[in-house]
Amino acid sequence: MNQQRVSNTKGFLCMLGLSVLLFLLGIWAAWQIESGGHILTGMNNSVPWGFSLTLATFLLVAASGVLNVASLSSVFGKQDYKPLASFSCLLALALLAGGLFTLMLDLGRPGQVFLALTRFNWTSVFSINIVIYAVFFGLVGLYLLFTCFAPQSGGASVLGFVSFLWRLVMTTGSGCVFAVLAGRSAMHSALLLPLFIALSLSLGLAMYIISLHKAQFAAQRPFFATCTDELTGRMRTLLAVLVSITCYMVLALHLIGLNSPALREFERFALCTGGIFPTLLWGGFGLIGTAIPLILLLLPQFRACNCWLLAAAIGVTLGSLALMYVLVIAPQVYPVELFPGKIVTDAFYGQTASYSATALEWLVGLCGLGLAGIVMLLGIRIVPVLPASTLDNK
Repeated sequence: MNQQRVSNTKGFLCMLGLSVLLFLLGIWAAWQIESGGHILTGMNNSVPWGFSLTLATFLLVAASGVLNVASLSSVFGKQDYKPLASFSCLLALALLAGGLFTLMLDLGRPGQVFLALTRFNWTSVFSINIVIYAVFFGLVGLYLLFTCFAPQSGGASVLGFVSFLWRLVMTTGSGCVFAVLAGRSAMHSALLLPLFIALSLSLGLAMYIISLHKAQFAAQRPFFATCTDELTGRMRTLLAVLVSITCYMVLALHLIGLNSPALREFERFALCTGGIFPTLLWGGFGLIGTAIPLILLLLPQFRACNCWLLAAAIGVTLGSLALMYVLVIAPQVYPVELFPGKIVTDAFYGQTASYSATALEWLVGLCGLGLAGIVMLLGIRIVPVLPASTLDNK
């Protein structure tokens, strides 16, 4: 399999410069928050997890999902995807690095991360996730080396299968962070685990399509020059199926909530009366992230041009981010019932909290996206991950 690196083209330098700028602005924003305190953010006692953590979780879920393409070739035997498996592994490592770095900055005191790395609490899902992320990074790193330099060996298939299983473990761990929080009753649902897995699959493939376009722009090549028309058609169908599954899981989560007396009021808040949250759920996820992409992916008149596939992938990504924002922020804004059946006289409790992300939070969150872009761009510059055979024929 003939693969090649990307040279220092104008497109490459432009994309790298933009990623570095986002990264540096995020570091500056984190320093401002570190110096001035969390009063500079929109977070408060009711909403300790803000937009930066939402975007960190978004990147971690996407890191698992972008291995779709590599898994299709090594686990399910789809040989058409094999030339793109190396880029899939590289992108997974880049998004994981970006998500973890944003998570570290969101701690408020990033230096305390060394305590988390050296003092494990095996009863905490947070500590367990640190081990899960480290193992995933090592597995995918080895998988990348095999797909680049020994793609025909048995080691690539074994590592692909193990990585496929471990990515499910990692996504389940990310979902458990929210599903086991009994103090936030609206989050406390076992359905979040399969929902996170479904979301990772659809979001991961969408992010892969967007990142492949970014890599092609950096190399100054035609969009999807590495893919045949048949492979592009399969990606369309697969993305439509995964988006539909994610939509089904979201519907199941809310329908079960509406039929649960304990969750009915929260569902009314999230779906109707919660201000920005119903807008993000119906307009962001429902319209931009589900309905419009399915139209672009399934109707024949939109299948002739790859630009519509890119537009559908962008819509799925934006819709997934909107859904993640609702899943993370809405249960914190909604009043927490700390003492069921009791009357609490403190005015702080039982009130709907207010939250609005500041520019500094946006920059901290985008810092991880910038780091992911840096890792991906340097990776395609150093490691031969993009196929060259198809490009030479065009």
